[in-house]
Amino acid sequence: MIDPAWGPFLFDTGAESWLARNEQPAIRAWMNRYRSLHPIHLSAVTVLERVRGYSLLWRRNQGDRRAQIDASRIDYLKALGRIWPLDGAAAVVAAEIMAMLPDPPTPPKRSHKLTESRQERLARWRFDQMIAATALVARMSLIHNNPGDFEAIRSAIETSPERFPTLGPLDLIRCGSLLSSN
Repeated sequence: MIDPAWGPFLFDTGAESWLARNEQPAIRAWMNRYRSLHPIHLSAVTVLERVRGYSLLWRRNQGDRRAQIDASRIDYLKALGRIWPLDGAAAVVAAEIMAMLPDPPTPPKRSHKLTESRQERLARWRFDQMIAATALVARMSLIHNNPGDFEAIRSAIETSPERFPTLGPLDLIRCGSLLSSN
């Protein structure tokens, strides 16, 4: 089990969203304990992704649904914890990661009979790389729900440690392992 006291942790976009929606009592208890000890730490890129998602949903809907989406967006923004910027140091680390891994290791997402475009997949891949860079610079473990992409980033960093002096390895924690010993 990942003890919430070991935090603070940086939360990836997918992890933050999954944990917020998860109804399992054990996950709720873990998050409540975590929040009693630490604010939620996010990359500015996670905020960008979430607000972009709200905006895309808003554009695809009309009437009352738009009002609900706006209310959810406002609630999300009001509840933000500690936001880590994509500053100069994180930008340099992200650029190194992007140079090492120009192409996403996983295929586009499919949902509701729609397949993510190559452009969308590349954008999401770049966001993941920037979030990983933020975790490295902040020296925080990254809680994620996207092992295919983040494990590729961790592996690339481990094979070229000279490109990331003094930053150490990328420490990853999968959402699914928060309550298990894996």
